[in-house]
Amino acid sequence: MSQTINEFEPDRLELDLENPRFGLTDADGEPEALRILATRANLRELWDSINQRGFERYEPLVAFLRPDGKYVVVEGNRRLAAVKTMLDPALLEGIRITPPPLDPAIKDTVKTLPVIVVAKREDADDYIGFKHINGPATWGALAKAKFGVKLFATTQIEPGTTDTRIQTLSKRLGDSRQLILRSLVAYKIFEQAKAAGMLDEKMVSDNSLDFSHLYTIIQSPAARAYLGLTEAPLNEALIKDNPIPADHLDQLGHLTSWLFGSEVNGPVIKSQGTDRPKLAKILASRHATETLEQTRDFDRAADEAGFKTDSWLNSVIQLATIAKNVSNGVADLPADMDPDNVERAQERLTSTQRSVVAAQSQLKSLFS
Repeated sequence: MSQTINEFEPDRLELDLENPRFGLTDADGEPEALRILATRANLRELWDSINQRGFERYEPLVAFLRPDGKYVVVEGNRRLAAVKTMLDPALLEGIRITPPPLDPAIKDTVKTLPVIVVAKREDADDYIGFKHINGPATWGALAKAKFGVKLFATTQIEPGTTDTRIQTLSKRLGDSRQLILRSLVAYKIFEQAKAAGMLDEKMVSDNSLDFSHLYTIIQSPAARAYLGLTEAPLNEALIKDNPIPADHLDQLGHLTSWLFGSEVNGPVIKSQGTDRPKLAKILASRHATETLEQTRDFDRAADEAGFKTDSWLNSVIQLATIAKNVSNGVADLPADMDPDNVERAQERLTSTQRSVVAAQSQLKSLFS
């Protein structure tokens, strides 16, 4: 990428309507793109910075020239949006976000902006990928996936290697092959669900859907089977339009509703750490899955999938571990231990022993 820095007036620079920050939302033009960035990308911190120190020139924007003489900025859209809206606050009419007045002493710093010009959009891909995938200004998961899908489509296999396209892309972005693969497959599934009207349009437009739920759940073989994909590990062939077979669109509708909610119902997933593993186990049980499809009762479906049993067995294991530690610890007690504490310990141990004997008796009567 050329390091020659040019100076252009902000009016000659256009926002990139393909900016990955837009996620699944399509910006119809620059006015809408400005409103999206003002709503989602926290321009306020940039407005404050510009008013305090002027436009920071140490990191130029990156742009390519369109036939109409305008330059499309492929790196630095957020900074460009901050400048444009401070120069003309009317650009944000219709939303409740208003830029602060531009300090007159700072105005000269935004008359022109530093820009590196590349011949075409793709010439900046490696730089953008490094900066926003694993670099100092990382995007959210959905923006990363959108950029990755675009880059995957243009990635060429390195000559003289046995690498696949996803392995080559992994080297370019500095991320693991498996993480990139499931992120890109999940993005194509996300696009398919949006096109089929399965996602809440308001949540799509304000980018409030937690994309990580989807790319995490498809690690589960049961989830992949539920969607009509192979239970085998994900592969490059699934990075395509409409990866979910037509005869599994109902299942895709159920899954997106459970993960993200709908215009009628909220999501059943509340916590990535606890609920997502439960959903994966539910999907491995036909009866539990049917219960969730028919009732949306997540706790009942989890019980049918065996979580109540698992919880009970975990309690038994914990009890056995604690009991062993208590038994081994008796020998280390001081000889002059307070008699009241000894009596209290005896009472608790006797009570615990009765509970254990009662549990053993019930297990024997129920399952013998």
